[in-house]
Amino acid sequence: MPRFIPTASLPLCMQLVSNHAIVTGGAQGIGRSITEELMSFGASVVIADVNEEGANEVAEELTETYDGKALGVECDVTEEESVQSMVDATVEEFGEVGILVNNAGAAGLARTWEMDAEEWEQTIEVCLNGPFYGSKAVVNHMLENDIEGAIVNTSSLNYKAATDGLPHYSAAKAGVSQFTKVLAAEAGRYGIRVNAVAPGSIRTPLTEGNGLVDGKMGERFVDRTPLGRIGEPEDVAKVVAFLLSDYGYWVTGETICVDGGQHIRGLHSYWDTLDEMGMFDE
Repeated sequence: MPRFIPTASLPLCMQLVSNHAIVTGGAQGIGRSITEELMSFGASVVIADVNEEGANEVAEELTETYDGKALGVECDVTEEESVQSMVDATVEEFGEVGILVNNAGAAGLARTWEMDAEEWEQTIEVCLNGPFYGSKAVVNHMLENDIEGAIVNTSSLNYKAATDGLPHYSAAKAGVSQFTKVLAAEAGRYGIRVNAVAPGSIRTPLTEGNGLVDGKMGERFVDRTPLGRIGEPEDVAKVVAFLLSDYGYWVTGETICVDGGQHIRGLHSYWDTLDEMGMFDE
């Protein structure tokens, strides 16, 4: 016979591990949605973004909508001093940091033998060095103040499913997922959990702007997605919130695909599809 639990004994809702958070790349797309999701649970959030004007606009809008406070802070995640300054500003404003979301990312499309070294290095700096600098600064703060917090890194389906044209991005995101495991092992004894999410095809200003979710490209993505649609930023944000909450207390070192099952079938060739679309016609 099933055991029924009285409603009164059930928890009212999921709770974040901290009410003070940093989200890098939080001015738009997935980062903005993560910021909004965390604020819906009562958190105050620093939106750290290289686009200071955009970060401030989002911060003002969300502060008017939710009980917590959002603060825009200019930050270049490829510069360790900039990241440390941003973390210091967060501590000065909120008193402490218990949550970090390393979300900032960037990549163009080029095949390995046609890629400039500068483009390779820039993608590695943003997507891999950024999470390192952010985690280093925040974990030091957590250890110095005996804070048991949580970190989520934004990896990508490309960490495990390769496609031509993204060698730099795929390498960086594979690095993010492996870095996540190592940091989780190192910091777990101090009560700090570290996980990653690996989004698949998500509709953001960036992917809409470069044609990655519309037309033939979008059709190819949907064909390879068992749940049959392009993802939305909030699909990722909800999983991030789970990992940063008491519901995720026994989860660390994981990279969770948030892709509607797209990883089951893998990725098609972005390059070939764009070529079919006439994107490379002279």
